[in-house]
Amino acid sequence: MVLWSIWLGCNPSSGPGEDPLARAIAPWPRAPDAILARCDEEPFEELAVTCRVTAAAAYGMRGDADAAQSVCEQIPAGTWRAECHFRAGEELGATGKTIAGLRQCAQAGRFGRNCLTHTAWRLPPDPALSPDLPAARIVAGWSELELQAASALRGAEPGVEREGLDVLLARYGYNLYVGRGSAAPAAARLDASGLQTAGDGIDWELAGSMRTAFAVEAARLLAARGIAPTVEGIVAIWKGEQPPPRAKAEDHFPLGRFMSPILSPYEAGQPHLPLFGGGLRLAAKDPEEDVTIAALEALYWVPQTDARVFLPWLNDPRERVRRTAAKLLRVSQSATLNVEETVKQILAEHTDKGVRWHMQDALDRRTFAPPPARPL
Repeated sequence: MVLWSIWLGCNPSSGPGEDPLARAIAPWPRAPDAILARCDEEPFEELAVTCRVTAAAAYGMRGDADAAQSVCEQIPAGTWRAECHFRAGEELGATGKTIAGLRQCAQAGRFGRNCLTHTAWRLPPDPALSPDLPAARIVAGWSELELQAASALRGAEPGVEREGLDVLLARYGYNLYVGRGSAAPAAARLDASGLQTAGDGIDWELAGSMRTAFAVEAARLLAARGIAPTVEGIVAIWKGEQPPPRAKAEDHFPLGRFMSPILSPYEAGQPHLPLFGGGLRLAAKDPEEDVTIAALEALYWVPQTDARVFLPWLNDPRERVRRTAAKLLRVSQSATLNVEETVKQILAEHTDKGVRWHMQDALDRRTFAPPPARPL
């Protein structure tokens, strides 16, 4: 205690009558320039580093990516600099500066994936894009975004670039359709449009992302009209056999159910696509099979969907469709269906090992209740 008192009295950074400890615990200012000025005056190096992280985040909140980058570079390489880039990235993403935010995520080291969650998922809608545009415009919009994002994420930790592009692809489709008030199927029929890219047709992942988003918006609009959406109905709209539902575009993202990734060992290595909020869905390169899978996922997205709608699809001849229905049944519940007893019966009788895996895992984890609906 004596030594501490001597240090406080002799520390040259403290002016006459100024208590360095009191200064250290005083609140930081709000403006980023004022915060940064305070950082240089901090009496303790640990607090100076924390101060710079706070300043970088404040610059990010202001949308100033260059200033945030400069501040983070003042911190020695290591955990705290990575934290600085993480905080700057998420704040830039919150302001709608997605690409600038991703550049910070690429430098966030082991925090890179968390940075993506706070940045890429916040990609703002492009008012110039809608599902009614020609296929070439939709493809060009994604190609431009993908190129910018890949450049921004170059040099990130292994897997971060791929995950970031997956998240953006899901969000691109979501922004194009969900809440726009149009379930026009043209954008979800890219691989039937005749448009060629890379010499061998539309990228199946882009087409699948469009089908996911189309199915969600079709289900949402039908449910908003008081019409229970069905897989058959959504597929019929996609085929052009039924008119697409439309409504006034909404200014907010509607509520929906989201889930964590669930893939059985029997689905390992099969094509899959990201879902909004972090989940995954199986994907098929046959467009009609794929839109059927997307429609099943869209029914789960609608909070009021009854678990019983998934039961008939457990016997579909298409393996991916069956296993998607099994996954969605396990995370659904219904006042009119004893899900646990039904799961036990399916487990005992079904011949598909993938379906049975989902049922057994549901029993082991008791995952019968879905998460609450929430916005994205």
